[in-house]
Amino acid sequence: MSDCWRVYKSGELHAAGYEHLTVNHSYNFIDPDTGANTQKVERMWGGAAKWRNKRHRGTARHHLEPYLAEFMCRQEVKAAGSDLFDWVLMEIALLWPPKVDMD
Repeated sequence: MSDCWRVYKSGELHAAGYEHLTVNHSYNFIDPDTGANTQKVERMWGGAAKWRNKRHRGTARHHLEPYLAEFMCRQEVKAAGSDLFDWVLMEIALLWPPKVDMD
């Protein structure tokens, strides 16, 4: 879900198989037909992702990708109700499963 800013290229997202709902903030903040709104993503981005980095005195542009990756991992761990360390170990096991020796 996003606002109707052209940079989001809704047509390309639809062509790639994504459902991209929009809300035109010139008229309302929740689309009356689809229920699309941007409050959750704006709150998550502004309240969690950006403010955490501001507390650490800003985000260097060359570190933006790993900062966002860490943020997304922490969100996934939180949603799953997991312990961060256990979650990391499970993800490592998924990427590099133990080799089975067939001798």
